[in-house]
Amino acid sequence: MALSRAIETRKPAAERICCDPLAERFLGAKYRMLLWGRPFRDVVEGQIERRFAGHHYYVIARTRYFDDLLQQRLAGGAKQLVILGAGYDSRPYRFADRLGGVQVFEVDHPATSTAKQAKIRALIGEIPANVAYVAVDFTVDTLADKLLARGYRATRPTVFLWEGVTPYLDLAAVDRVLSFVMDSAAGSAIVFDYILRSVVDGTCTLRGAANEFAKMGRTSEPLSFGIDEGQAPAFLASRGFQNVVDVGAQELSDRYFDPHGKHRYIKPWWRIISGEVGSALGVVEP
Repeated sequence: MALSRAIETRKPAAERICCDPLAERFLGAKYRMLLWGRPFRDVVEGQIERRFAGHHYYVIARTRYFDDLLQQRLAGGAKQLVILGAGYDSRPYRFADRLGGVQVFEVDHPATSTAKQAKIRALIGEIPANVAYVAVDFTVDTLADKLLARGYRATRPTVFLWEGVTPYLDLAAVDRVLSFVMDSAAGSAIVFDYILRSVVDGTCTLRGAANEFAKMGRTSEPLSFGIDEGQAPAFLASRGFQNVVDVGAQELSDRYFDPHGKHRYIKPWWRIISGEVGSALGVVEP
């Protein structure tokens, strides 16, 4: 993911879809070598596309979509940001100028959280005072308990970013997170991506879907959770969310790729959905 963001960031400002200057600094030496020169980066981009059809262009469009939504929610008064499965997400640092007065929580597995903190200290020095790392092992820990212990306040409007995580969970785990979000203040919102259930049950015929499912099945993180095509808005609405927005490859391409980039294939079996906590469901802190 960081490699795709780094390749895109190296492009001229007028051409690139997303910009993450920290992405390449998260990479090891072997991957940083892949960034040498535009012709070489173009070859690497093509190799990623051949190995995982539609992945590279989905990652950069998804990054931009999440960036845009975060900035919209901050402009709308969000007072907390919770990044679930934070990994090497750099938004707390890329958007530091817009996060003044906003408490940020980076949630991830203890091992990943420890490694991330060490990397951030090496890159920028001290971790900003408004950023809290929340180490959660979901096999033994409860998200609410861990967040509350680090200063999370359920009465503050919060934006939850959940990027590239749900396909590797089961329905019960997804529902636990959504239930927690629904207990947040009015005006809180979540955005996450998901895959079509047909990928998991083996009936998806979209280009690259079977290949990705097979390759991930040989790793420690197989694809296991999906939502039936066209049913994601109802999935969120049935759990109490309002103003649900569901977008996929076509919408992302129309929004971010100019006519010269329409040939770039965004994998259509991954989609992005967002929803809000309604005014009757949460209490807002004065």
